[in-house]
This record gives sequence, C-alpha cells and structure tokens, in this order.
Amino acid sequence: MGGHRKRTIWHALQPVPGAGLLAGLRGSFDGMADFEAVRLGEAASDELYLCYLSTLVGSEHLLFSLDPSFDQADASLVERYVGTKFAEGELAACVEALCRGDTVLCTTASASGIILETADWQQRNVSQPLTENVIQGPMYAFNESYRTNVALLRQRMRSPKLKLWETTIGRVTSTTAGIFYMQGAADPGLVERVKDRFARIEADGIQDTGQLLRLLGGKSLLFPLAVTTERPDRVAGALIDGKIAIVLDGTPLAIVAPGAFTDFWAAAEDRYLMPFIAVFLRTLRFMALMINLFLPGFYVAITSVNIDVNRLEISLAAAGSREGVPYPVLVETLLILFLLDCIVEAGVRLPRTIGATVTMVGGVVLGQAIIQANIVSNLLVIVAATTALTNFIVVDYQMGLVLRVLKYFVLLGAGVLGILGLVLCFAIMVVFLSRLESFGVSYLSPAGPRARVYSRTWLSWFKRPVRSRERRG
Repeated sequence: MGGHRKRTIWHALQPVPGAGLLAGLRGSFDGMADFEAVRLGEAASDELYLCYLSTLVGSEHLLFSLDPSFDQADASLVERYVGTKFAEGELAACVEALCRGDTVLCTTASASGIILETADWQQRNVSQPLTENVIQGPMYAFNESYRTNVALLRQRMRSPKLKLWETTIGRVTSTTAGIFYMQGAADPGLVERVKDRFARIEADGIQDTGQLLRLLGGKSLLFPLAVTTERPDRVAGALIDGKIAIVLDGTPLAIVAPGAFTDFWAAAEDRYLMPFIAVFLRTLRFMALMINLFLPGFYVAITSVNIDVNRLEISLAAAGSREGVPYPVLVETLLILFLLDCIVEAGVRLPRTIGATVTMVGGVVLGQAIIQANIVSNLLVIVAATTALTNFIVVDYQMGLVLRVLKYFVLLGAGVLGILGLVLCFAIMVVFLSRLESFGVSYLSPAGPRARVYSRTWLSWFKRPVRSRERRG
C-alpha cells in the first residue's frame, strides 16, 4: 500500500466514543472455533486487530512487516495487501464480509472496519460435464463457483450486450444469484418479470437451481418449467436466441428460461449438426418419448380390453405368451414396470463401482427368473425393455422422471377404457400442457396461447448462419 492509501485506512479507523466494532464481531461470532481476532499492534493510539474466519481465508493476500515506520506502531502491521479491492464497512457489513471469507481490519474503539478481499473458497477445477455426455462441442462445464461460471460465459460471449444482474437470496445462506441476458435479443418484460419474482422470494436458504426454480413460481406440479444444464455452450446458444440464464452460487447447473416442451428433447449438439440430421434426431427423440408414454398402455389395451382390434395371429401369439401367468395383464404390466424403475433408481443411487453390477443382476438374472416362474410373459418383457430404453433417449433428466410417472397414469387409463383411455389421457395431457406457462410464455411454444417464436426455430436451421448474424447485428 502507498502512503496515501495508508492515511485513508487509518482515517477510517479513528476511534469513536461509544463504538465497539471489535466487541460486536466477537459477540456475533461467539462459539465459532474458526473465528480469530489477531492483535497486530497499535495504530492511531489504539490497538489494531485483524479479524477473519481461518477456514475461509487465504494467507497469500496479506504481507506483514516486523519493522513498520508508519504511525509509530510497535508490533507487526500489514505492509502490503494483495487483492482486488478493499472497502469500509460497519458492523453488519463486516459480519457479512467475514461469512464470505473476507478479512476485517479494525481497532477496539472504531465504529467501522476495513474489509479486505481474502477469500479462498474450496472448489472443483473446471472439468468435463458429469450429467451431460458431450459428443461434439467444448469439453468443459460449470462448477460450484459463481465467479468461475460467470467467467466461462464471458469467455464464450465477448460482447458488451451480454448483461448481468446480480442479487442475494436466502435470509441465512445469502446466496449470490445472477441473471444473464442479451440486450436487444431478450424481451425486456421477461427480464423484469424474473427480477420481480426474485424480489418476492422468501426463504432461509437456496441450495440448488431446482429449489430456486420452484421458488420462482409456476403452476406446474409435475413438468419442469425451465431447462437446467452445466454446459456453457448450451447457455450461450440460448442467450443468443433471446432467452435468459440464471446462475446460482454453489451449484454447477444453470437455468435456461423460459422453457418450452420441445426444449427437453433437444440436445446441445443439434446446433453443430447438419439441419436434416438435427431434425431427424429430434424426431427420433420425440417418437421415443411417445413410445415411452403409450407403449405399455397400448399393450394392455389390445391384450385385455380391445382384443377385437388385433389380427387373429397377434391375439393368439399374445395369449400363448401369457400361458401360465396367474395375474391379469394390468397387474402383470404394473409389476414389471415397477421392478424396472427400482433397478434404474438403484443404478443411479448406488456407487459407480457396484452400480453396473447391480443393474446387470437386476436386469438379467431377475428378468430371466420371473419369466421362468411364469410371473410375466415373454412379450411383456420386450415391451418393458423397449419402454425403459426409450426413457433414456430423452435428453433432460427431469423430463425423463416426469415420463416415468406419467406412463402409470396412461397405463391405468388403458386398463380401464382400452384405446379410448389412451386417447383420453393424451387429450388431458395436451390440454394440461397448453395451460402451462414458463415465465409468461406458453409451454407449447411456438404453438399455443401466449406463444413466442424464438430466433432459432426448426425452420431457421435451414437458413445460412451468416444471414442470421447479419440480422442480429
């Protein structure tokens, strides 16, 4: 620090009658074993203390001198501070700063202290995505550090039009959250709507983006209203398309909003492929989604309720495969789907070292055993395996969970009303989805009420990227 800065600091630490910042800090952090108040010496006719939480600070920020020449101090003082900035703050600001990992320089009688940025947060290094498999594109992902995630987005989008609005949420955790949006591309009303919802959040703490998404509002109790991703390239593409991104400190997942139903079976790699290939893959995923929802119900409908719609050969083959099975078709299907969901959940929750073994035992050994015991039919095993396979084709994990729940709803409707039940369940889901809104935008965009067509729709893929950039400029 230079002489001018030293005089500014000591002026802020002048004693004030009746003030006791140090006593207030000790009272606020009473009972915390990692709180330390180290006496450095005397300055401005008072004792100088350095207060910090030893588990959060880094020792490389402060350099000490054993022979200082300023203000006749008789012990070690801070000779040089290596950091981005420092500020003056009273008791409330100093308490909050200490919880962030900063250090407070104060005297016993001063009313305010000097806040030095000395935080040394423990975090993962930037690595490959863990929840999204990268086939083509950048091989790095967000981590739990808010500053690192902001920097990754800034590196991908070097433009002053990329705006960032920050706030703090959580009465206890004081978690930092930021909203990214592209000026001129994002709807200003959308940005203001999200800011207003942030202002209405009342919670003690926010731990993950999933919890934040529920607090931001929405009438959906089942379908996710926004996409969560840990890939910076996917977030950057959504920002260019006019959406917003919400980054939360402490979690590697960012929220991309508003979300449409088609976003949940669209992969980030679709942007890097030829248009016809991208459309083909999206169509394949949509067909897999429909098969996952309706194949078990369709099997129950044509084998137990609407038997007359089949050809005679199909009915005889289905009846032959069920020979010796003691349960009705509906109960048999519910049983095999329940076992499959248990196997999938076990594979997800168990450690990776034994997860593959459990999945193999459950899928092969248990499947073979229940067939030989005539608990389920051979044809139903094929139907259940196809249903499980198509569930993993869905790109978004949250939407995959929704489909796992909805297939039971469709199955019960088909078991009672047959094919008419399938049609009725499909109509109910379409009506329900058409009434959903994600941050004021229709969930079925670009169709449906209050829909919005973003710049990169299916048809715009067939236009040359250069023209798109010219229009954006």
